[in-house]
Amino acid sequence: HPKVTKVIYPGLASHPQKSLADKYHRDGLHGGMLWFDIVGGSAAGTKLMNSIQRPWSLCENLGATESIITACAVMTHANMLKEDRLKVGITDG
Repeated sequence: HPKVTKVIYPGLASHPQKSLADKYHRDGLHGGMLWFDIVGGSAAGTKLMNSIQRPWSLCENLGATESIITACAVMTHANMLKEDRLKVGITDG
């Protein structure tokens, strides 16, 4: 999608730990969790989360089994300084 700037998923060749994922994930199956950044940062992410429909539900707990969506910069890692989040790869998108 043109508004997606980055996708992180262990099954993609571009993933920095692809070889590790291949080693430990059975039969090339890397699970259903992925991360993506969108144009517009936190504001655009919040707009997406507020408008997305089922089967997705807004959630901070990524241990759930249903389809969920979260924006780490404003939810799970909101207490971190932006510069610290960026150092560990948590962007505003």
